Amino acid sequence: MQSREALLVRVSELYYEQGMSQQTIAETMGMSRPTVSRLLDEARDCGIVEITVHSPLKKEPALSARLRLEFGLRDAVVVSGSYDYDKATRRCAQAAGDVFRAVVDSGMTVGISWGRAMRAFCQQFPQQDHIYHVRVVQMIGCLGTGNPHLDGVELSLTLAKKLNGTFRNVYAPVYVDSELVQSYLLREPSVEQAIRQARQADVVVSGIGALSDPNGSLFSAGYFDEQERHTLADAGAVAILQGRLLDREGMEICTPGKFVVGAELDDMRQAKWRIGINAGASASTATLAAVRSGCINLLVVDEPLARAMLEENGTPYQG
Repeated sequence: MQSREALLVRVSELYYEQGMSQQTIAETMGMSRPTVSRLLDEARDCGIVEITVHSPLKKEPALSARLRLEFGLRDAVVVSGSYDYDKATRRCAQAAGDVFRAVVDSGMTVGISWGRAMRAFCQQFPQQDHIYHVRVVQMIGCLGTGNPHLDGVELSLTLAKKLNGTFRNVYAPVYVDSELVQSYLLREPSVEQAIRQARQADVVVSGIGALSDPNGSLFSAGYFDEQERHTLADAGAVAILQGRLLDREGMEICTPGKFVVGAELDDMRQAKWRIGINAGASASTATLAAVRSGCINLLVVDEPLARAMLEENGTPYQG
């Protein structure tokens, strides 16, 4: 009996590599054209054929400039188009990688967080051949989800390799339930060294979490349940940045029973470049809070989020 996989491979080769039409393949292989079409669909579904569309990442320069001026940012990048969250985040992460390459240099210290935006950023960022000795440091403790792509440990390692440098992590949970445990962990040598290095970051790259997002990293990791989320929202919290909660004006809100093991927001504000990545119009309130906190001075967002931020600020963009 003919191998199904071999058949799928051969039909795919004739169609994609040799440029044969489906009708010609049908005549060559002794089958109907609809059968060829079904075989090509099956080859894609089972992974024999992978299609990559190389589409240039289009940006909105006028909207970017408006965002920069309106919110006093050092720079802003708005990625064109409206997509679902995952795709929009990947596009924004790619654009953030482009601006990151323009500001990072050999010998610098780069601080990072964790989460979906950072995973997309680190995975897509290309290997650099002319940059060396960059120190990548995780600024806060791990999520502890068991997923190395989200927790931060794997992210710092991945980015350090691509920058031909070293990495250091905060080997502790992002939150502990007592101030005594927090103070003990902050004095632990490896944690203390990581945070000391984070305070010297030249560039910080971070995602921006929204308290309204039940699929956010902290909620997925079980640090907050639905009731706590509503309680914090009633207290004025709208955003999560480096594990810390912010109100609409960017002021930090203390969270009872949640003591952060990591660098302070003031440490983030000391970095020359503070890159924030986010996507989706629903994240406008959280992103505005992060910008108002002074912890972000280079914002990379998609077009729906940029427009929603200006609308919420009372200065809608008409372009």
